[in-house]
Amino acid sequence: MSNPKTVDVSELVANAKLGRYHVLVLVLGFLMIFIDSFDLGTVNVAAPAILRAFHGEKSQMGIVFGAGYFGILIGCWVFGYVSDRWGRKVGSIWSILLYAVPAFIVPFATSIDQLVYLRFLVGIGLGGVMPTTLALLAETAPKRLRASFAMMALFGFPSGTTCIGLVAAWLVPIYGFSAVFYAAGTAGLVLLAILLLFLPESIQFLAVNNPKSPALARQIKYFAPDLVITPDTQFVVPQREKAKGFAVAELFSRRNRLATALLWTAYFFEGLTYITIASWLAVVLETAGLSPVQASLTFSYAAAGGIVIALLLMRPLDKFGPSASVVTALIAIASLITLGIPGKPEWLIVAAAIGVHSFCSATHSSLNGTVGLFYPTSIRSNGVGWASGLGRIASIIGPIYLGFLLSWKMPLQDVLYIVAAPYVVLILACLGLGKLYRKNFEETPAAIGKLEPASAAE
Repeated sequence: MSNPKTVDVSELVANAKLGRYHVLVLVLGFLMIFIDSFDLGTVNVAAPAILRAFHGEKSQMGIVFGAGYFGILIGCWVFGYVSDRWGRKVGSIWSILLYAVPAFIVPFATSIDQLVYLRFLVGIGLGGVMPTTLALLAETAPKRLRASFAMMALFGFPSGTTCIGLVAAWLVPIYGFSAVFYAAGTAGLVLLAILLLFLPESIQFLAVNNPKSPALARQIKYFAPDLVITPDTQFVVPQREKAKGFAVAELFSRRNRLATALLWTAYFFEGLTYITIASWLAVVLETAGLSPVQASLTFSYAAAGGIVIALLLMRPLDKFGPSASVVTALIAIASLITLGIPGKPEWLIVAAAIGVHSFCSATHSSLNGTVGLFYPTSIRSNGVGWASGLGRIASIIGPIYLGFLLSWKMPLQDVLYIVAAPYVVLILACLGLGKLYRKNFEETPAAIGKLEPASAAE
């Protein structure tokens, strides 16, 4: 048995074999993202019923979407800080509590204006899930499977969207739009209980912030059962000192600024397309001629297709990084153009919608699956949170703008050309990120996470 005086925790995690600890974190990460997506999708699938119930304009519904994403933007930043300051588990639990409880209040709204405020509050909680979960996954996965590990948990996103589409098709025609919000709130509270009992704290976070923690010593045993731990054993994460003060400045240090610029660009332009079309897809499908049940089911099938495409994308992501998602982005553009063709038969509407959502979802998952790998432990949640936040800014702008375009009776073909255009910029950003990803793997074989913030002297 080994008895080293100093243990490099990052190296220990990077070289660990897959075990029960990894499975536990992966399953819980999947559940967190699943319920996050389930709750996020409630207003999307309920939108046609809400418009009918309140006799609202599509421009008003766009503001509801935008308010939710504005809350998510705030949540990304707030919980990115909370997670880096107090831990991944604390950030996860409080974010879920913040979106689960208000979900029960949404059905009592008596106007679309009230929905705007309620979805903003729910959005703050939803925004905290991704930065905390992705940071935990990045700090748990073995080196050779980091992108795949995150992608497997990120299957929760299209899975949650698939599930809420099926729930809406089943419940909304019978009980109205309230049913999907009750289902989401209940699922959130159940998840909260599970996390309180079983979610471990990231060992890399503990090594940086509380290296004497008994929890750290216990969890180390899952990665190195033969390691002899004595009172003088020190757990370290080399070159990953605790960030002093607010960590945003570290995102633009010499070693991080290029990755940050490319990630922020990618997230912003990706959000302008994917989140916009995902928000409005059910309404667009009904506008194109599908029945409410057909629209909900197509929404569900389209989300399920995202799982299949993401599975195919996992291994290319491990090798090529974000540049692997260029293909899915190109197919998404082609599907959007097809969806806008006037006079389409019903089968082509369904096929194009599935193509749009599937390939946009896979592209979105590929960004989320790799973003945490560009930053060190001390600022990882902040890095993920701020990059996600740029996507959320786009998510506020896009759905509101599209709501006005639809209210102005602009031809659907022209609308979808506008929605597809930002993906061109996304493709260029992903090519740059892929080059940076491969370069850093070549230069730092141990982990891409060794892209450390610059020292104070820089």
